[in-house]
Amino acid sequence: MTDLGVQTTELAGVAVATPVGRLDLSSYPSLRDDLLKLAAEAPVALVVRLGPGFEVASRAMLAVFTAVWMKAAQWPGVPVVLAAETDRHRHELRRSGVSRHVVTAPDLDSAFERAAEPPLRRYRRRSLPNSLVAALLAREEVRTACEEWDLPALVDDALLVATELVENAVRHARTESVLCLELRAGGLSLAVRDGDPEPPVLTASRPGAPGHRGLELVQGRCVAWGTRPSFDGGKIVWAVLAPRPKR
Repeated sequence: MTDLGVQTTELAGVAVATPVGRLDLSSYPSLRDDLLKLAAEAPVALVVRLGPGFEVASRAMLAVFTAVWMKAAQWPGVPVVLAAETDRHRHELRRSGVSRHVVTAPDLDSAFERAAEPPLRRYRRRSLPNSLVAALLAREEVRTACEEWDLPALVDDALLVATELVENAVRHARTESVLCLELRAGGLSLAVRDGDPEPPVLTASRPGAPGHRGLELVQGRCVAWGTRPSFDGGKIVWAVLAPRPKR
């Protein structure tokens, strides 16, 4: 199986896309663009059906669905649901971290039910410059989000994690970055996209702290964190903070 095509249909205003073939580096852009074109037509929702006719060259390729979800969430605001119809696909989506962000269902009927649910998330996005002021802007965005979303118990940890992720982009990737904050039932997600595909080097921002202390700080405050390729050739570093009772 080498070529990748997308079969499409519409059911009750929901666009259903069924990729058939192999997802690899050569087919990644075409699948991404095909799904974004469907979302641009502003259906009620976009359901991507992953059945036995779909395979991936590597787990990292599944980041295409996160890229589509992120783009569709920004504009035109269309929810994206993955119908993972095989145990293998469900396992790979969990292992890749995609299911932490993109709603996943075990079959088409369940995907339609999830697509019909009212939004369970809140979302903010901010572009950041390639300069030390980026961390200040990121902290400002985090404070505002936690205030608007009534998350006083998460403010301190969210500020620390956002600072580490953004400073990594400035000091090591040396590119502009984008901070994305998302509140869902499972917690607060922070993600930073930069233009460098190399894995993150999370060293501490505190003066005099030993190397790699920043990574330990992030790990110690998050229920999960990871990195994945972004659609533009860079990477996304993400972390999830568990919801906590108000202080």
